[in-house]
Amino acid sequence: MKVLVATAEFSPYVRSGGLGDAVAGLVGALVRAGHDVTVALPRYGTIREIGKKFDDEWWMVDDGVRVLLFDEDSFDRPGLYGTVADQPYEDNWRRFGLFARAVADLASDFDVLHLQDAHTGGAALISTIPTVFTAHNAAHPVLGPLDEAAELLGVDSLAAVQGGALEWYDRANYLKAGFVGADQATTVSPGHAAELGVDETSFGLAGVVRSLRRPLMGIVNGIDTVAWDPAIDSALPKPFNAADTTGRAASRKSVVTQSGITDGFILGNVGRMARQKGFDLLDPVLDPLVAEGARFVFVGNGELDDLIDEWVDRHPKAVAHLPYSEVTARVVSAGVDAYFMPSRFEPCGLGQLYAMRYGAPPVVRFTGGLIDTVFDLDEQPEKATGFGFRALDPAEVAKTIRRAMRIHLDHADLWNGLVRNGMTADLSWDARAKEYEALYESL
Repeated sequence: MKVLVATAEFSPYVRSGGLGDAVAGLVGALVRAGHDVTVALPRYGTIREIGKKFDDEWWMVDDGVRVLLFDEDSFDRPGLYGTVADQPYEDNWRRFGLFARAVADLASDFDVLHLQDAHTGGAALISTIPTVFTAHNAAHPVLGPLDEAAELLGVDSLAAVQGGALEWYDRANYLKAGFVGADQATTVSPGHAAELGVDETSFGLAGVVRSLRRPLMGIVNGIDTVAWDPAIDSALPKPFNAADTTGRAASRKSVVTQSGITDGFILGNVGRMARQKGFDLLDPVLDPLVAEGARFVFVGNGELDDLIDEWVDRHPKAVAHLPYSEVTARVVSAGVDAYFMPSRFEPCGLGQLYAMRYGAPPVVRFTGGLIDTVFDLDEQPEKATGFGFRALDPAEVAKTIRRAMRIHLDHADLWNGLVRNGMTADLSWDARAKEYEALYESL
């Protein structure tokens, strides 16, 4: 099957978060399954030195996977979406509208078009072949002036009327366009698919999602289990695997040394220190948890930096805040006792998958993809991989951390079972790609 995948990010060429890794993982798995896959990507300023001219609009890179780069001057700027995080370029609607139009034109030579996230959603309204749209983070639509966007895309006038496929409160919304225009819309977990159909957890999209011709599907993201394999990971002090986890002790020692914390029950997190991730829920219960032996290592930066740095000042031997690096991310996943992820919302999440692969049972709030990937010891003991809570309540955070601490201290057999279940779970993209293959074939 000839598949065209259109995306704003694709690792290793361009990434700012999980989107680039997720698309690369799916594409790699589809190629391994024998499909002819081409990736369409904007030719950003950071990648203008690679590839060769393909035609008037596209450049091409072919390094195992064919990547076509859309050559448009507005993408030759600092930053992918804006110069500052959370402050997008005002003309993103135009930039990605042009990209979407070029993708739709390109797609006529393929069997299936798979659009990734809001940046590509406009193409769903003008594609002439079977089209799948995947929403990775519905909190970030691409919005613009309605009439201008409709003219740019060349859509039917009905799409721009109130309630039309492109219209959203008198503006153009490419995320909505993707949902409504695609033959099948998906998101990155069944849990998040259910949330997007509920008013309180849909970012205003519930009515759109509930009215889709075909129900929104949720397919959990995978990870690259070759790139993320503790048995061969050169970033780790010592290798280990599910059958013999003794090598984890070297990573744990490294975490303690690098972070400067004293020994205890170590919880870690790698990623954006954002309010979405729920870390502020820890603030009211941090002091008693530290007194009871909990230790916290946060890797990365974001809007909660000041709060976390204040915790470090309060508890310099119990809380650490480290800058992100790939090596640190891997060692922390391999060295902490548990992975802490109390997210307010989480479409899928990758941190918990990497952590389970590296032997750290997650402590999570059950939302979105965390519902589908982490199984609580009390609720599903046979296949349990961690611990979870549901209420956005500091008391529930503390209760769940204490439960994990108790099992770690007093029930080594149960703890080792969590580690083993997480490390042996099939988290690969090859398993997830089979679901997308079946979807493509159904269109």
